[in-house]
Amino acid sequence: MRSHAGPTTAQLLATFTDEVKAHQGRVTDTADDGRRLLARSVLPGLKDVRLGDRLQGGVALRAVGGEVWVHPYLFRLVCQNGAIVARTVGTRHLVGLEASDPRESLQAVREAVAACCDPDVFADTFDRVRTASETAADFALTMMPMLSRLAALGASHLMERITDQFFRDGDLSQFGLANAVTATARETRDPDLRWNLEEFGGGIAVGGMPPTPGPTRSAARREVLAGAAS
Repeated sequence: MRSHAGPTTAQLLATFTDEVKAHQGRVTDTADDGRRLLARSVLPGLKDVRLGDRLQGGVALRAVGGEVWVHPYLFRLVCQNGAIVARTVGTRHLVGLEASDPRESLQAVREAVAACCDPDVFADTFDRVRTASETAADFALTMMPMLSRLAALGASHLMERITDQFFRDGDLSQFGLANAVTATARETRDPDLRWNLEEFGGGIAVGGMPPTPGPTRSAARREVLAGAAS
């Protein structure tokens, strides 16, 4: 029976960076402590969700405990907010990296990132965001479940900041509520909490409910690497 340690976070980041560059993109943010990797990137091309309000597509990656999640990422230029879209076409969840050959694991990550770089992924996500920008937010319906999720993350105090941001900005659409969440994420120093808030915001931005906290519960296409079953 073969034993594999799996790829390191440094190797995963290098693979992510190489594939993003291959699609003329660039990595914009990373957090790597040797056990957990969070990375975000943007790709060429901008679209106006509203006049003068541009979004740029990209890819976000999270790796921890032998698992990798790859999601579409949206970056709003006007306020520098980012949103991770965990429940849409293009997301991938790879498991069993720690039990597979590192070369096989890195190739699977490369393919997942490449799939997420497909222009059709951004087009689908953007269309849903544009619809959200034209749809009034049901503040209570959205924020009540979010409150319990923030409590699970030990971050109930952020609810007031999100609420204040939403009403201060004056954009009462689903898109506006998503931006209130991601604006709060931008000011959050804890990398994991920031990631979760960006997932919350991404869920709202595409017209859905934010995923349950924690990467293991996000709705992505799950792929078990072959080596993990041997």
